Amino acid sequence: MDQHPTASRFKTTSWTLIVRARGSADDLEQLLGMYWSPCYAFLRRQGHSSHDAQDLTQGFLTEIVLERDLIKRADPERGKFRSFLVSALSKFVIDEYRKDRGRDGKRTRVMVPKDPLVLALAEPNTAEDPAQAFERQWAATVLDIAMCRLEESCNREGLGQHWIAFEARVKGPAVYGTEPASIDSLLKALDASGPEEISSMLHTVKRKFRSIYRDVVAETIVDPDQLDEELQQLREFLSIG
Repeated sequence: MDQHPTASRFKTTSWTLIVRARGSADDLEQLLGMYWSPCYAFLRRQGHSSHDAQDLTQGFLTEIVLERDLIKRADPERGKFRSFLVSALSKFVIDEYRKDRGRDGKRTRVMVPKDPLVLALAEPNTAEDPAQAFERQWAATVLDIAMCRLEESCNREGLGQHWIAFEARVKGPAVYGTEPASIDSLLKALDASGPEEISSMLHTVKRKFRSIYRDVVAETIVDPDQLDEELQQLREFLSIG
């Protein structure tokens, strides 16, 4: 089962995508999908109920990002796009509470994840402030994109069994908090010759993951000199080494 069904559609996370989204409905949909969960997590940590956070996220993406064309005002020279987005989201929430809260029910619908698991995974840590919740969910989205690319790469290169071992032993515990599969269970499931073969499989996929993850993160920044700093920040939010 695809735990994050939208992630498999993410082919790029670069500023190039943001520029393309200014004139492409498909690229804009992809971009909105990437930022839905971080915006939702931010609003949840501001104290909004799940229903209100969904409604505000939907309203922000529709009224500000789409109708007011926020994408055209984004400028890579001014820093990270997500910082620009958080600032706009904060202003939107303030403006909403200054308005009459009555709605006519005609607000344009922006996609809201229907999978309960996707919403559950977007719920922030209760110890975080709104900005931290946004950053953690963004980090999770980047990790998800990297994992999808890793799976595609393994399948393309005939490393399907390697991926199964990695998913059961590493991805599940790291992303979803599941118990890692035992070596004995993997030996049986994969008909491996011994623990050394399983260890070799895991080492191969971990090496591929580090390379792919670095590439994905590099696509989200403008200045290559910021890559190591960005990697460190994302690892801290995800608590991964």
